[in-house]
Amino acid sequence: MKPKVHFEVIRKLWPHLKEFRFRLMGGVLLIVVTTSFDLIGPILIGRAADAVVATPANVNLLTKICVGFFLVILFKAISEMLQAVTIQTTGLLITQRLRLRVFERITRFPMAYFDEHSSGRLITRVINDVRSLSELFTASMSVLALDVMVIIGTIVAMLILDLKLAGLILLTFPCVVWAIAYFGEKLSEAYREARARLSEINSFLGENVSAMATIHRLGAQEARKRSFEGIVGHHQEALMKSIHAYAQVQPWANLLNGIAMATLLGVGGVWVIQGKVKVGIMVAFLAYIRNLFQPIRDLVEKYNVVLSALVSAERVARVFDEPIEKDSLGKVPQISRPCGLKFQNVSFTYQTREEKALDCISFELLPGKTMAIVGATGSGKSTIARLLLRFYDPTHGTIFLGEIPLEQWPRSTLRKHVGFIPQDVYLFEGSVRDNLMLANAELSDLYLIEQCKKAQVWDFIEKRGGLDLVIDEGGHNLSLGEKQLLSFARMLVLDPEVLVMDEATASLDNASEARLMVAIRELIKGRTALIIAHRLSTIESCDQVIVLEKGILKEQGSIPELRKQQGLFDKFYQLYQEGPPC
Repeated sequence: MKPKVHFEVIRKLWPHLKEFRFRLMGGVLLIVVTTSFDLIGPILIGRAADAVVATPANVNLLTKICVGFFLVILFKAISEMLQAVTIQTTGLLITQRLRLRVFERITRFPMAYFDEHSSGRLITRVINDVRSLSELFTASMSVLALDVMVIIGTIVAMLILDLKLAGLILLTFPCVVWAIAYFGEKLSEAYREARARLSEINSFLGENVSAMATIHRLGAQEARKRSFEGIVGHHQEALMKSIHAYAQVQPWANLLNGIAMATLLGVGGVWVIQGKVKVGIMVAFLAYIRNLFQPIRDLVEKYNVVLSALVSAERVARVFDEPIEKDSLGKVPQISRPCGLKFQNVSFTYQTREEKALDCISFELLPGKTMAIVGATGSGKSTIARLLLRFYDPTHGTIFLGEIPLEQWPRSTLRKHVGFIPQDVYLFEGSVRDNLMLANAELSDLYLIEQCKKAQVWDFIEKRGGLDLVIDEGGHNLSLGEKQLLSFARMLVLDPEVLVMDEATASLDNASEARLMVAIRELIKGRTALIIAHRLSTIESCDQVIVLEKGILKEQGSIPELRKQQGLFDKFYQLYQEGPPC
């Protein structure tokens, strides 16, 4: 990464960090104070040496210098303590705030983003990259700022004390700067690759830990292990590149430090003997060489941390560069209850595919009516649901909700009016109450219990803790039927005008299906419902049916009308009598 790239990344992130600017300025001020004490110390040591070798020795001056040196060390210790507290506290606050804002940004990404990016990469941004980035603005940056100030101050002090001796010592300094810059570019590339590989590790672990039951059922432990070994091996190779580059920088700094020290002892010692330089200046220069090259060692040690943090900053900045779902401004539309919906010449193509998922679809669902969507896998049934929720916008055509075009609806408002129940229900870790109140935190327990009873799930959970029943991640401690019924209760709590349901009974036994059908009838009462159908029991209760084939609406009408046509629906109907078609 070039310096201008560093500046651009920090500029993008600054709006999210500027609230900490006074804390950061306080840390910088304390760094300046600490640097001043570092520069005063060698001067006092040199004065003490002159007082010792003076004829006669100046004991009173030496005493005052010793007291002054002790005070300098004391004040430096206090300054370092305040500096550490200020900067470390700021680092914790930045980490907390950035994680919250990165997560908030991720929750506003369009659904298309999650179709193309793995969850492991996003987890790496929130956890690893934010932590590394906070180090850039706190611990690492404070050390770098202190070291740079010490180096600059030391060079100035040496030039003031003795120009010739300073010029002689500083001859090796440009070589150190060159070494850091040369190997720094290699380190930057290695860390960028290592971060990318770490994202792959997180993604692989997230996917495989969630699918552990499937891995055991298939006996795929060894195959998964070999795949993970390959990913971890690539990560290790990237880290080895950074180690090789870093290992070449430190010896350069040590070698040049030794050359500078030998030059000072040799040439400086001769000049002291010849009376060209005072002993005190010689002693001060010995201390200043430590001040000059010790920070260089710190810079080398921190350089890899800073490069890693800059790579993390680059990746976090890209999160804020990603487009987000933007709601339309203006007056929020008002609709009656129940309301109808209409698709008018709607076509849609996914960015990752060439063929159309929907091709010029038109239908109308009247308020309070129920429509089933029938078709083989890949016919576009789920795409209709995604468009209705504005997970995606149509490529062509218009969708109306309550006679209002969908693009005029703010997404957050739209999704309160349109509820969606997928076939694979996800429950969050926490209590039943937490899962029911995801979108509304101001509901009474009596109201929640009432909705659970309507959804036919209260008798399941009442004896196991009721609303306080703890649900494991993904609802693993509940049966499939219980999870579906709880999702119905969650939808009743949301109370939308329109319901979209990807048939929830497709994977259930007949007994569980019967209970769910009672809940479904309660759920769709007084609502406009669009149901992706997989079973005959659901189709028979619908007022209308549309049949899709490869994104094209082939048939539309009531069940008796479509049966008389003896077309695609009739074939599906006969298959439904035997079981789900696919």
